[in-house]
Amino acid sequence: MEKFDPIETIARTRGKVDMDSAPESAPAGSPTGAEIFILWGALTAVVYSAEFILWRFLNLDWAVWLWVLLPAIGLPLMAAILRKAHRREHKRTRASKLVLDYWILAACIIGVGGFVFGFADLYEMVENPLICMLVGIGAYLTGGVLRSRSMKTCGLVGVAIGIGAFLLQGELWFWQTAAVAAVGIVSLLIPGILHARSAAA
Repeated sequence: MEKFDPIETIARTRGKVDMDSAPESAPAGSPTGAEIFILWGALTAVVYSAEFILWRFLNLDWAVWLWVLLPAIGLPLMAAILRKAHRREHKRTRASKLVLDYWILAACIIGVGGFVFGFADLYEMVENPLICMLVGIGAYLTGGVLRSRSMKTCGLVGVAIGIGAFLLQGELWFWQTAAVAAVGIVSLLIPGILHARSAAA
């Protein structure tokens, strides 16, 4: 089975820091691809769930800005994890390079799209479903390189959630934030946990 650590791909999602993958024989506490999936999956789920609850049930309009907590919390945590990583030469395959390029492209689309759709008054219609679909596709592609059927399935579910989120318009728009939280769990957190268990077995 081809060895591929998704730490290099998910770490760059939404403009994360550059890095090399951790060594295969890394000591306890060193980062793994599974830990990166779990980190961003958990952050996405918590932040967007809080946004959904505070905005939907408590009518707190400022809750729509809670997304800024993702880079504010995630980047320092990512930097702390990376400082503990042991660097080594990593020979990338053609497939892993393509997946890496996809995550970089997805990060750019999500970041730039937020501004473009905002100025075009399309943010509420497009941005959250787009996030769901891009993350789902990324999980599917990463699962393909890892040859992980469970990760590919979780990615497809994320894409399906994103497609469904396009239907949540008008008064139903607030459910899009719940959809993003769901994708964080299904397409990042769960695959990360499953991959960690598989690696530990």
